[in-house]
Amino acid sequence: MSTSPTGSAGEHQPDERQARTERLRHVRDALASVEADAILVQNAKDIRYLTGCSGHDCLLLLTGSDAVLISDPRYDEQLNPWRGGETEVVIGTRHRLPEAVAQACRERAVSSLGLQAEYMTLLGHQQLKAALDGVRLVETTGLIAPFRMRKDVLEVARIERGVQIQQAALEAAFSELTRGMTEREFCARIEYEMKIRGAEKASFDPIVATGANSSRIHHETSDTPIGEGTLLIDWGAVVEGYSSDMTRTFAVGDMPERVREIYAIVLEAQLAAIEACRPGRTCAEIDAVARDLITEAGYGKQFGHGLGHGLGMDTHEGPYFNNLQTDVVLEAGMVMTVEPGIYLPGLGGVRIEDDVVITESGCRVLGDWPKDMEAMRRDVPGRSMGVVGERL
Repeated sequence: MSTSPTGSAGEHQPDERQARTERLRHVRDALASVEADAILVQNAKDIRYLTGCSGHDCLLLLTGSDAVLISDPRYDEQLNPWRGGETEVVIGTRHRLPEAVAQACRERAVSSLGLQAEYMTLLGHQQLKAALDGVRLVETTGLIAPFRMRKDVLEVARIERGVQIQQAALEAAFSELTRGMTEREFCARIEYEMKIRGAEKASFDPIVATGANSSRIHHETSDTPIGEGTLLIDWGAVVEGYSSDMTRTFAVGDMPERVREIYAIVLEAQLAAIEACRPGRTCAEIDAVARDLITEAGYGKQFGHGLGHGLGMDTHEGPYFNNLQTDVVLEAGMVMTVEPGIYLPGLGGVRIEDDVVITESGCRVLGDWPKDMEAMRRDVPGRSMGVVGERL
């Protein structure tokens, strides 16, 4: 479970309870658009967003006046902080929670129930339909996601804290890096350093890609030894349920000349895209700023992904910087990644990624890790035989 629903934020920030009350109000208002008396929230991230509860196997029944957390006896004690406030708690039987949902609906005279279709399995739908005899089931999509796109100051502060943690953790991990250490070993060190600094966990399995491995956009960190050349690291930290996400491309000793050349192009594209981020611009327009620069440099086909994505309780959430989102407009409070890249199979790749929050007049970068080529150069010592012997 996450922090108590009564937790409050620091000075000049809204109270946590206030923020959640406002979120619940927004979703309740949206129920009218789907013609449902209530909605059953199944997605764990949405439940945490609305209530602060991060327990497994929980459901949230949200009506016009009630918010009911439904779980099983394994979580009875952990749910105590949610009793007696804005939420009620119902403990049902494990594997038979649809019956508890049906009982809660009967007690509240619910005749039509919205379901999160994007998270509902066919079996789950069948079980609910059998238990909720006489209740009309309404399939909904994207009812809560639009509200999660715009972050309040509490949410931005958590993402920014994650950025601070991941930066400090990587710097500490570099102090332990030796040539010959494998990608997997260095990845484990990064995750350890993030956790001891307060991260719940890594936002995702970090990518540590040495040499030619860095040309694989979603490289799976392996047992490849880290040596001279390119070292791409894509990593992030979760703080109170919110993810950060950054990428840096380093040079261990000397980087191949052509990789140095594309580094300069990617950095120019990223800085230009960040400068263009402001309310009123479409996501497709921002993507085009970086993509056009990379294309003009002759590497358009080697930039094989969108420029970035929304960031919050999910590492990848809407909106998205790509050429398809021509009607999605940036708004103040959105937190986005900006991460252009160029990838040359067999040689290596470069990606540079920062998290930005859209402000009333532009955007603010949440991290402060330098990006100039000289700052990316790392002198990494060789691994002594004694250390190798200890590892084996």
